[in-house]
Amino acid sequence: MNKMRLGIFGLAVGMLMTSACLQGANVKNSPVAEPTSVSAAELDKNFADDAKFYAPMAARMEGALMARPPADVSAATQDATVVVAARIGDIKAQRVIGDIQTLAISLTDVDVLSGELEPSLGQQVNVELALGDPADVGKNVNSFRAVLPKGYGIWFLRWQGDKKPVTKKGASPSEDPADSSLYALVHRQSMFTQGRNGAVNPIAEHDHDGGSLPGLQADGERFSKLSEIADKVRASKK
Repeated sequence: MNKMRLGIFGLAVGMLMTSACLQGANVKNSPVAEPTSVSAAELDKNFADDAKFYAPMAARMEGALMARPPADVSAATQDATVVVAARIGDIKAQRVIGDIQTLAISLTDVDVLSGELEPSLGQQVNVELALGDPADVGKNVNSFRAVLPKGYGIWFLRWQGDKKPVTKKGASPSEDPADSSLYALVHRQSMFTQGRNGAVNPIAEHDHDGGSLPGLQADGERFSKLSEIADKVRASKK
């Protein structure tokens, strides 16, 4: 995959952005994230087949130019509008920004660990992620949908309606792709699941040896259990 120059969007890897005027209809019928309280046992379940969903997504980000990640879990919690533990309920194509296709991931079974969901969105939690090349997007979305993960993830999210974090300093307002109907990840490193040997950041690139990259990824992956990250987030609330 060619290196994606996405700094113009202000979010790491320009990862999550959409236009309400163009794509609002895409999220109206998304699954509703009914409030829940998930147990540590549920968070810590590892489903090996979930890698079939996450691995291709991470591969598409290899070589992408990313902004500096938060230093650790506590810093990411402070940067986020809301941090949730949730399952993925559905995935769909969202829009093309430049030459980058984005996806909308609908979260369900949401447990708010820190912050608050944006009131104007009710219980709908739709997160935009960069996919990469727009070619064959329908086929790619169907492939992802066929292997939706069963396990929980912890998501550090910003509401895109908060223009301060999603707009690059000095950027023209016309370059701001934020969509107030959606959330964005604080950084591509700001999502964790339970792996076989500990918590993992499954949707971002790692180093050449498969080790953790400095910053949030390294801090989150030092935890042996996803529930330990949840505890850290709760202890780091604003």
